Amino acid sequence: MQENRVMIKPVPIILILTIALASISNCQPNEELAPITQQLSTQITPQPETKPEPKPKSESDPKTESDPEPETKPEPKPKPEPEPEDEQQAERQQQPDSEPPTGIEEQPQIQPRRTIINAKYNHILSTYVDKNGMVDYWNLRKKRIELITLARELDNLHPAEYLSWPDKEKIAFWINAYNAFTLKLIIDNYPIEPLFYMFMYPDNSIRQIKGPWRKHFFNVMGLQYTLREIESEILLQKFEDPRVCFALSYASMGGAFLANKAYQPDKLDKQLDEQIKKFLASPRGMRIDHKKKIIYLSDIFNWSWNKPHFIKKFGSIKRFRERKPHIRAYFNFIIDYIPQENIKYLQSLDYTVNSLKYDWNLNEQSNK
Repeated sequence: MQENRVMIKPVPIILILTIALASISNCQPNEELAPITQQLSTQITPQPETKPEPKPKSESDPKTESDPEPETKPEPKPKPEPEPEDEQQAERQQQPDSEPPTGIEEQPQIQPRRTIINAKYNHILSTYVDKNGMVDYWNLRKKRIELITLARELDNLHPAEYLSWPDKEKIAFWINAYNAFTLKLIIDNYPIEPLFYMFMYPDNSIRQIKGPWRKHFFNVMGLQYTLREIESEILLQKFEDPRVCFALSYASMGGAFLANKAYQPDKLDKQLDEQIKKFLASPRGMRIDHKKKIIYLSDIFNWSWNKPHFIKKFGSIKRFRERKPHIRAYFNFIIDYIPQENIKYLQSLDYTVNSLKYDWNLNEQSNK
């Protein structure tokens, strides 16, 4: 049988002496011997080794011999500071040519093309058209580059910008384009030379130009349009607002007054209503002969491309039902634009309705 032996670790003699001395002096260890006692006790009962946690390095920590030294580049010599008056010039020289200046100046904003178009058109109207819609064609012919530039802007308009507009802005745009193209048509043929077979019209009339509404093309957004297409297919058929008939200029004394300001979307209704009132209050729009009991209306109502649109929109209103369908539609349209005292003549069946003879003379200022 093997004996179980207990291994006893020998205790250093100095520890025994220290304990004995402490017990002699009121059982309190000597302060001088405390460090020795602590050191010895750690030798007797060793504690597990713990690795100190690495401290995060900072730029302020001193470098140790074990840390690799980073490569240092020689510092560039400071350039001499420029004189106060040459500071801006020196800054521009230091900036690369490929980069734009980074100052506090704001970059100019790009204006929408509609803003440019309206500004150019308004300048032409305010310069060459008076308050009665009469045009200074003589001087406009000399400065026709302004119309050419405007036409180029209309052609360069991007369809995406146009499609983003509300309907009122589109209507105003096409009215302005129609009137601008009519001015250009006259200027391109000014002074107008009469055609021998158009003897029934005045010599200076737009009718003396071959096919003024169907054979001359004008570019808008990269496409070609005639004046008749703009009026009939776009303004009347698409937007169905017969009021535009009294905003379009036919370059004549019998048509609507050419406004000397561009039509604006936020003022369109007011501008159109004012145009109609002005037109119907003039002898070219409406006249009542009380002796003959005849109500004369402009022939614009009866034009083949206008008449169906008046009937469609105003022919079903339950007024003037004793009248013919087209007369009923015309009366329902004009009732909101004529003086109250004239409405009774529309209601009286004693009054008949005729068309005024259209005046095809050019709307040219008389002093030219």
